[in-house]
Amino acid sequence: MLDYAALHCFSEVLRFGGFDKGAQVLNLTQSAVSQKIKRLEQQVGGPVLVRTKPVTATPLGRQLLVHYQKVSVLEESLSAVAGVDTVASPLSVAINNDVLATWFASVMKKFAAQRPNPVHVYNADQTQTRQLLQQGEVMACISQIGTPVTGGQSVLLGNMNYQLYASPDYINRYLGEHYTPEAVMAAPGLLYDEYDVTLLGDYQQSCLNMRPRVTTCHWYPSSHGFVNMAVEGVAWALLPTLQITKEIAQGRLIPLFPQKHLAVSLFWHWISLESDAMARLSQAVKQVAKSVLTPHQ
Repeated sequence: MLDYAALHCFSEVLRFGGFDKGAQVLNLTQSAVSQKIKRLEQQVGGPVLVRTKPVTATPLGRQLLVHYQKVSVLEESLSAVAGVDTVASPLSVAINNDVLATWFASVMKKFAAQRPNPVHVYNADQTQTRQLLQQGEVMACISQIGTPVTGGQSVLLGNMNYQLYASPDYINRYLGEHYTPEAVMAAPGLLYDEYDVTLLGDYQQSCLNMRPRVTTCHWYPSSHGFVNMAVEGVAWALLPTLQITKEIAQGRLIPLFPQKHLAVSLFWHWISLESDAMARLSQAVKQVAKSVLTPHQ
């Protein structure tokens, strides 16, 4: 049988990125944590951690992490059936920036009203979240990829709509009254990070019939700051309409091409478990998404 105390140490060291922080959370010495993980590696016949900064899991370690997360949630459910008090197991989820900036707080509110489980949110691009689920680093995610992972399920939530926006001052300064897609793409724009290139490229190709072009873009990895940069007239930005309803109503941001929007389909993925906590979280995600996302055509 696996050493679940050691697996718990392993999980916390991974969660907090190192032995020192993991030991603090566990209220153990760093040496004690290191010894537990060494014994775990001896038991499973191979390394479970890559000892870098931050530490990462080996392929074997990722499999063990998936197993430990499943066991923790299942034990909680069994304890509830047996009437035994137990600590609510955390649910780890991977969510992209735009969802975090717009509607996931409503999911957290709805879920917290029903369950005491902490939700540990990992931030990743919607093209990368499913990979974190597949690797076992999280138990659920929102992704633009619909195919379920092995041992998991997925459901289409709806579309998140994106348009290209700029401030009136920016338009006057860089574009003038009559502008073309080519003129806009030659003026200063914004990217969140390297993964945002794909989203902008999809918009350029499908909405503007242009080859992807990002050479004039600033990089600014902050959802709140991203909107502020556009409002302040620093650059145009591809933004989810959900995020800037107030700025649009106040005339501080204007769609550059009002008839052109990019609909990004979002899917909720989760590991298949007999868990009330996961079922409640999935229900909250689907209910909130239905109220804010555009139905898929």
